[in-house]
Amino acid sequence: MTAAIAKIAMPVKAITFDLDDTLWPLKPTLKHAEIETYEWLCANAKPLTNKFSLNEIAEFRFKLFNDNDRFKNQISQLRIATIEALALRSDYSAPAASELAEQAFQVHYQLRQKVNCYEGVEELLSELSQNYLLGTISNGNADVTKTSIGRHFSFALSAEHINSSKPDGLIFDTALKRTEQLLDQRLQPSDIAHVGDDFLCDIVGAKRAQFKAIWLDGHEHKHDCIKKNNHQLKRAEETTEEKNKANEGIVADAIISHIKHLPTALAELKTK
Repeated sequence: MTAAIAKIAMPVKAITFDLDDTLWPLKPTLKHAEIETYEWLCANAKPLTNKFSLNEIAEFRFKLFNDNDRFKNQISQLRIATIEALALRSDYSAPAASELAEQAFQVHYQLRQKVNCYEGVEELLSELSQNYLLGTISNGNADVTKTSIGRHFSFALSAEHINSSKPDGLIFDTALKRTEQLLDQRLQPSDIAHVGDDFLCDIVGAKRAQFKAIWLDGHEHKHDCIKKNNHQLKRAEETTEEKNKANEGIVADAIISHIKHLPTALAELKTK
């Protein structure tokens, strides 16, 4: 792998990565965090868990998301608001409900960062960081700086901090500006390659922003932006007709089936 990277003629100057399902699998991390947080609630908030099951909490959170635009880019605030609302329905006072919600969120948030990266990710990032500035762009609330691979990244952007989600252009524009600041030079958007598993969020978003885009298309599940399972929330979808029209003609600059194939894809970009 080292030799392959060394031969690259630097077609890009920086690489941004999606996090969930790109550098680590999302589902097992969230499942563990959800179960452990509920067990914490069982021990510390019996009035709530006597009334609401784990699945009922998830269903309430999903409905709250769909009914409130203010949570579109604010997953952490959504989780806090969910527990606070259910605590109030469990006869907690307003101050007690607020305190419980914050405590429960902190339990979940710490567990959320206990990720298990895909095979080869640690080695790959270590080597890439010798030749490229690395950053992350995530719609989720994982904090890569709190994970075992955080040291490899020069910046980390999330939808929560910017109040903008992929594929919206603002989050990519912010990544470009941050990269320019760190490298202390003006860049073209195409000087940055974005790597991600979600075609709409990562590939369409990156290409609209004129980044190079590398699609990690190697997972069994397919999803749009925010994953569709019991532990994540579903973003409001465009109609099929609108999607097809907006995404017409957009293709990835490279497609890989495993993150370990990224060096080869980067090397091939110099011919495009």
